[in-house]
Amino acid sequence: MRKLEEYISRNWLWIVAGLILTEVFVKMAYAERGCVAYGGEWLTLPLALMLAEVSRRVGNVVRYLFGTESGYGSDED
Repeated sequence: MRKLEEYISRNWLWIVAGLILTEVFVKMAYAERGCVAYGGEWLTLPLALMLAEVSRRVGNVVRYLFGTESGYGSDED
C-alpha cells in the first residue's frame, strides 16, 4: 500500500491531467460516433502515466550520461 501512495503522490499531476483529458476525449468520441462505444480514448490516462514514467527515466539517463547525477537510477525507489 505504501508504494501505491508514493506512486500517486509522485504522479498526481499526471493523473489529474489524464482524467480530465479522458473525459474530454470520451465526450468528443461519443459525439462523433453518435453512440456509446469504447475505443482508444480510454487509453488517455494510461498513456499519460506511461509518458510521465518514460520522460522521468530518460531524464535520469541523460543526467547520468552528462555527469550531473551521482548514479544511474538515483531517483528510483
